[in-house]
Amino acid sequence: MSLCSAVLLAACGGSGGGAGAPTGGGAAPSTTLSISPSSLVLSVKDTARSPTLTGKPRKFTITNTGTAPALAVIYAVATGSPALPTDTTTLSNCTTLAPGASCTITVTPGATPSSARGDRTPVPVTLSVGGSNTNLLSPTVQVVGYANVYQGGYVFAIDDTTPDTGSVGGKVASLDDAGGAPAPTKPWSTTNDVVASTSLTDGQANTAAILAQYTGSELPSNYAAGLCSTSSNGGVSGWYLPAICEMGHDEAAAGTGCGSAASPLVENMQSNLVADGTLTGLPPRYWSSTQSSMTNAWQQEFAIGLASGTQTPGAKAGDLTPVRCARALTY
Repeated sequence: MSLCSAVLLAACGGSGGGAGAPTGGGAAPSTTLSISPSSLVLSVKDTARSPTLTGKPRKFTITNTGTAPALAVIYAVATGSPALPTDTTTLSNCTTLAPGASCTITVTPGATPSSARGDRTPVPVTLSVGGSNTNLLSPTVQVVGYANVYQGGYVFAIDDTTPDTGSVGGKVASLDDAGGAPAPTKPWSTTNDVVASTSLTDGQANTAAILAQYTGSELPSNYAAGLCSTSSNGGVSGWYLPAICEMGHDEAAAGTGCGSAASPLVENMQSNLVADGTLTGLPPRYWSSTQSSMTNAWQQEFAIGLASGTQTPGAKAGDLTPVRCARALTY
């Protein structure tokens, strides 16, 4: 029985973009297909909400790495997999592939993500890709928007300018406060040293500066940025203490320079995770990695409501405050 008829029955006859199983002439020599990448994560297309949500089409490349032609190369959503969002489309130029030749499957997302906002255990869509005389490939597809879970956190910033042969970039906030539940409270530091952590938007750089200042003099578990640097929240590493404008905007005119809900300086957690109620029950305030003076650092208070949320300075060594970490997506 051919691969087409055994696994990709729904795609035979052209509905999956392929030519169907060959007929007559006996069994064709087998060959091997490879695919790159093995998974694609795409941004929703929703520029009405944010100009960054462009829904850029992205593509898988299938290559015949064997010595015989690959016949009737087709694809379909795998049996048992969730369906693609109804407004996500796929297009393939795969048919017969000579040895060394390649073809592509292009995925174009719509405005619908492939899982619900706040779903902590999303299941990617699995495709079945193969020919009548080849191995079977199982790439995955995930369409994400704000508050969808990816790489261990809630997406709050998306970079859809990354190459279309790979996944989106962006930033996520950790699923839980650092240190587990109930959330432990930490000082920003146990001293009032001036640290080169004044960036409003680059928490990764701020965190590196803080760690450089206190490595050897404080245990990472004793201060906010150190707690993020050792976190494995969501089963991944690379967490940092976010900068104040990554956390929110300053509707209360606190003077941080983070803009407003209508015009934030950068994509942030308040606007894209908290304002609509995706994340609820949060403690009163969280540390940012942005210091405001020798003795103080900026804190973010999250609140439901687009124009809500305030930013105020807190005493570095005096205030005990929960910590919510962030990380940059790898793609």
